[in-house]
Amino acid sequence: MQYYLEFDAFDNPMQLSKLGNWVITFMSPPEEIEHIVLAISSVLPRQLCEHLQPRRVLIQKSQIKHHWLIQGIECFDSTLQQELILRAEQATAQHILSTILKEFEKYEVNVQLKSF
Repeated sequence: MQYYLEFDAFDNPMQLSKLGNWVITFMSPPEEIEHIVLAISSVLPRQLCEHLQPRRVLIQKSQIKHHWLIQGIECFDSTLQQELILRAEQATAQHILSTILKEFEKYEVNVQLKSF
């Protein structure tokens, strides 16, 4: 099963730059329109659950209109003192994603977590 972020038609993440404490940047050249990878990065470090501090969510444009495939969530584990990459299907990742999406709602950017 793969997990996606579904953005409203009016909220193309390639045209968004900053939402609250999150910045959206290109990880691949914008000219590679079919294989674009974006990073949703935290500007302010903070823990969203227990000992994990999400740093960025990597998403890739998919063939499904307005859907972006979640490649992983990069976090810093303060207990282990190391970087971790969570898969979207993990419960902790789901919690982190739902928290981020609630923050996006504050800025009227509607994003849904979907799985296929």
